[in-house]
Amino acid sequence: MTTGGAVLFDFDGTLVRGDCAAAMLRGRLDSHPLRRLAAGLSFPFLAPGFAWWRSAWLPASFYTWLATVGSTQEALAEWREDFLRDCATRRDELLIVPAVRRLRAHLDAGDEVVIVTGAEQGLARDLWRALGQPDVPVVGSSVKPAFGGWIGVEHTVGPRKLAALARQGIHPPYAAVYSDSSRDLPLLCETARPVLVSPDPRSLARVNRRLRGAFEVLA
Repeated sequence: MTTGGAVLFDFDGTLVRGDCAAAMLRGRLDSHPLRRLAAGLSFPFLAPGFAWWRSAWLPASFYTWLATVGSTQEALAEWREDFLRDCATRRDELLIVPAVRRLRAHLDAGDEVVIVTGAEQGLARDLWRALGQPDVPVVGSSVKPAFGGWIGVEHTVGPRKLAALARQGIHPPYAAVYSDSSRDLPLLCETARPVLVSPDPRSLARVNRRLRGAFEVLA
């Protein structure tokens, strides 16, 4: 059993491959010519916003709105269910097995395990279940209806993950933190057991500069 707080897992790129919210939105945008055109025209202007945690909510919120504007609740629910069913058929492709095994080992040991993600909270929770995985608390981004579609309320990336966890009564120091990205350095710096899951070279270098090799790499 790990002691000293919760064990945290990032979701996209850590437990599942890719970006689940982006994949769902991309499918919706690609299926409608006008939405696809608007997304393509806006991308050069909005894409740089994804690079910084403070501004990432703006393009994320815009593309959420663009994918949902003018749609009925029934149509959106069907779209979501279609996406989840498709993901379930690709379970073995999507799951990052070494990290999933670690999560299950922590649960078996009686540890408090929490998934904390920049993805919309309900989507991450439902996708995790659709992939046949055990129920664990999920802390993530939130959306709300506005302007005929849905927009982001809070994008839980970078330091915002700390604040979102604190609102759920989950405070550092954390027992362990698993992530694929240097964006989670605010969390990785708050544990004696930071673990990088198949990081890209840029994230590996950034984390190494900050933690000076005091972390595990899980391939």
